[in-house]
Amino acid sequence: MKQKICMTSFAPSAQCLGGMRRWQRVFALGIVLCGAVSGLEGCGHQSSAETTTKTRIIEVSSSGAVISMDPAAAKHFKLAQTKTIQMPHHFSAPGVIAPDVSRTVSVFSLANGFAVRVPVQLGEQVVKGQVLAVVDSPDLAKAISVYQTAKAQLELTGKELRREQGLYRHGAAPRKALEEAQFSEQHARIDEQTAARQIQILGGDLKSPSPFVTVRAPIGGTIIKQKISRGEAVENSYLFRIADLSRVWALCSIYENDLSRVKVGDPAHVEVSAYPNLKLQGQVSNISHILDPTTRTAQVRVVLDNPQGLLNPGMFVTARFTSMHKSPQVLVPVTALFQLHDQFWVFEPVKPGIFHRVPVSVGSVAIPGWQVVTRGLQANQSVIANSLEFASAASMQD
Repeated sequence: MKQKICMTSFAPSAQCLGGMRRWQRVFALGIVLCGAVSGLEGCGHQSSAETTTKTRIIEVSSSGAVISMDPAAAKHFKLAQTKTIQMPHHFSAPGVIAPDVSRTVSVFSLANGFAVRVPVQLGEQVVKGQVLAVVDSPDLAKAISVYQTAKAQLELTGKELRREQGLYRHGAAPRKALEEAQFSEQHARIDEQTAARQIQILGGDLKSPSPFVTVRAPIGGTIIKQKISRGEAVENSYLFRIADLSRVWALCSIYENDLSRVKVGDPAHVEVSAYPNLKLQGQVSNISHILDPTTRTAQVRVVLDNPQGLLNPGMFVTARFTSMHKSPQVLVPVTALFQLHDQFWVFEPVKPGIFHRVPVSVGSVAIPGWQVVTRGLQANQSVIANSLEFASAASMQD
């Protein structure tokens, strides 16, 4: 809703004067101190533009304010034209460090039992083949018993087969007896091989059968998860998770409005909260097709090299993306921008003596003296070139 404030230049009413003062407080033009305006001579002197300026606020709304000024005084303020330039999009997003799943391994024990020794801890660096845990397993003890029985049976059937072969060669035994001995020996051999395989699956050693299973690290890396400690039961679940952190992921949350600006293969500059001076260069490797219904963000994966091991899972980062696709961006002179209460504004001439204070959203400084405007202005649009000087003159009301 717009608030109309009607004023005269020479005898304003008390009601209108109160409106003017309210607008002055909103506009906060009192922050422009004497001497801070370029082109002014000093605290006790006024420029010719100021002495002749008479302004009225004729309309105030949420979208800004319309200011009326003496057309003769308005001519003292130069205008500037916005322009466009082809440039890539720049935007940032928060993220968190996560291990590369292609370099992460879960360590299991297929033999149930109890952990009698766990010589490693969460977060520890391990090498390939290092002992992670020793498990006393009744399953393995039973498998060893079955294997030893099958091995003894194989030796017995082997002796019977050799005896029947000798008798058959001398004609003292029928062929059927020989074939039965051969079948029994083959069956016993299969049982022995099956029992041996079961021991190997459970993690046992055929050369020195023991009910204790030694769990070793399949790769070198960092233990990022641990689900077992000494004395605890081991039951069909992974015991450890090891990650090679020489390369990690930065999982960033991108708002749906920015998804069209990022593509797989785009570069990303990553800053780590734990190391303010550390600047990392990464690359977008994946863009999730699933949008979080609560935050309206999608997960974008950035691959980062981590040769020194400084990046650990869970660290917070900020990724700054640069789109490879260029598009026209509106630029405005930096001097045309006026900041008030975390909001940027420009003054746009509507007609001689009438100006509109327009809220704008700004981006980065594209070229020296020119700043990107993401909302509020269009190309080839006229604005007051020196907003600070204009604001100072407009604050001098009768």
